[in-house]
Amino acid sequence: MIAHALGMTNATAGAEAVCPRCGDTFTPKRTNQRYCIRSCQKAATRNAKRRPQRVDCSAAAQRRQEGRGKRIRGLSHAFYETPPAYRAEFLERLIVEARRLAETRRLVTAREYLRSWGRDEGTGRLHIAHVLDHYCQEVYGLRSYEAANPETVIPAEDDLAFPAEYFGPDQPPIYEDGSLNRRPCSWATRKTAAR
Repeated sequence: MIAHALGMTNATAGAEAVCPRCGDTFTPKRTNQRYCIRSCQKAATRNAKRRPQRVDCSAAAQRRQEGRGKRIRGLSHAFYETPPAYRAEFLERLIVEARRLAETRRLVTAREYLRSWGRDEGTGRLHIAHVLDHYCQEVYGLRSYEAANPETVIPAEDDLAFPAEYFGPDQPPIYEDGSLNRRPCSWATRKTAAR
């Protein structure tokens, strides 16, 4: 009666078990009891590594994300190392490559990079996803993920917001100092007027 109330069957009620931690024999009070006492159970699982609970936390996903971060940093570094007169050409080639290769397209149009305003490793510069998005909005009037989509028809050169010569050596480019020139907004002018 007591064994049945404790959830034990007749087969396990009188069976002796061996504790895997200390090696003592004990009579289990439950059918799934493996350790003789709670301290043995705690000591057996102490400092044990937990398995990833989600796929996002898996080692393969972390390696993949680390590799993507390195490629983003590499592209950002290459962009800022390019002389300002040739940065538009760099971005045009990046758009062509993104339209051709899905991995590059996923890399430079990833939502988490476009949402985060984190700067590139303490340099104070925006990473390549934001720069490309800004360039596509200024030149094509499209977001970067729209311009990088191979199914999207890019406007002809005559229909662009401003010609590619805007970035030439005779005129100062908007990316000259490595940052984006933001359009003036109403609240920014109010702040400067209040000072």
